[in-house]
Amino acid sequence: MSQTVIIILAILITLALTYGISMVLTRKKEKNQSVSVDDWEVGGRELPLYVVVGTQFATAMGGGILVGQVGNGFSNGFSVMLYGILCQLSFVILMFIAKWLRDHQFATVPEILLHYTGPSKVVRILAGIMTIVVPFGWCCSNLTAFAKLYTTITGIPINVLICVMAALCLLFVLPSGLKTVAWTDFIFGCLMLIVGTAVAIVTVNMAGGMNHIMTTVPAEIVELPGSLFSVGLSTTVLWIFSLTPGGLTNQMYYQRILACKDTNKVKKSLLISAGCALLAYVWAVIVGLGVRSMNPSLESEMATGWLMNEMPIWCVAIFSGLVVCTILSTISSGVQSVVVNLNRDIYRVLKPDVDEKKAVRISRVLSVAVLICAALLAMFFPQVLSLLVLTYSYSAAGLVCPIFLSYILRKKGIITKNGVIAGMVAGIVVCAVSMQFESVVPYVIWGCLASGVAMIVFSKLDHKNPVYQEL
Repeated sequence: MSQTVIIILAILITLALTYGISMVLTRKKEKNQSVSVDDWEVGGRELPLYVVVGTQFATAMGGGILVGQVGNGFSNGFSVMLYGILCQLSFVILMFIAKWLRDHQFATVPEILLHYTGPSKVVRILAGIMTIVVPFGWCCSNLTAFAKLYTTITGIPINVLICVMAALCLLFVLPSGLKTVAWTDFIFGCLMLIVGTAVAIVTVNMAGGMNHIMTTVPAEIVELPGSLFSVGLSTTVLWIFSLTPGGLTNQMYYQRILACKDTNKVKKSLLISAGCALLAYVWAVIVGLGVRSMNPSLESEMATGWLMNEMPIWCVAIFSGLVVCTILSTISSGVQSVVVNLNRDIYRVLKPDVDEKKAVRISRVLSVAVLICAALLAMFFPQVLSLLVLTYSYSAAGLVCPIFLSYILRKKGIITKNGVIAGMVAGIVVCAVSMQFESVVPYVIWGCLASGVAMIVFSKLDHKNPVYQEL
């Protein structure tokens, strides 16, 4: 039996088992009732702690880890850990506002902003469009990651693989939205921990052991503390001002905060999720350095694909299942989050008389449309890590000040509706313009600064709208 056939069989078996188990669990939770809008958007607000942790972990560990961060580990060693720490800081910061988020029952980022501005179609639609940026970027980058991995070992063209993965994702999104995605992610997360550990051990053994790896890769990417910043000063500063702020605007995290059944366990879920996700970056460092030790001439983002060609066939089979699980979970979460914004914050704002059954039906149609758009973009922008950083940067520039500056000043009576709108628009525009110049200061910083200044200035000039003040 050829390697390609074995890989395809392993993938199909993994997907069939996972899909079957998740359908059984989801139906049990639904008690044979029809799918509600709450099921689709926030998992029915009844997900247990272990499922919330599993879905946060599986969502965070996607193609960005398997391709982008393994490639980063291949090129830059321990700088992956800096990237990981900055990403997981968003979980830690969200712990401090989790109770506030739960008390107000926010389901989307635009609803947080409406809390400060009052009813406003402009705020809700504009914020909805900006919120889509990160999860949609995750969808595109993970489709690319899957295609880059499997074109190496199967010879199937990249664009064909992108279309196949997009079609598979629909199976896990369409039944019940977040409720299906969350339970599937939990199963995927368990598989990732087991299979990922086995793959790391095999990789280290193939490379001659960890000691041999450390002595055969460049010292500057593994010697602490300097190796944490081996990507260079400008990239390090860009990461600092894009990854954590970008994570804080990632709606997928907010949805899972609201989906947790027990309010008292929300903080615990975020802390455990941060720890589990950080382990994924440790894995990426080990695998990336192991591949570099064996074949230093590779193009960095092809490292995982090369490894899959070199491992024993039994390991390739289980790794293939891991790769598909990991990437599928992230794309499914991203699509579901984008659809929530499109439906809840745009379509149903323009047409508020939509009933619950029609809202779920529209969500399914939008899921298909989003995946088609993501597949097309993935074909024309095949850089995984670059796309992720870019989406984080734009999301941070447009949303981090409107969300968190408004939160900090919520009892001061300063921020107004037009101030929030100006902050979103100024952040995006200045970020886009500053990208065109080779400034020492990363473009995301200029965007965030412009956003904050515009919020304060336009709030002071705004005499038509009442100043919000939380009592």
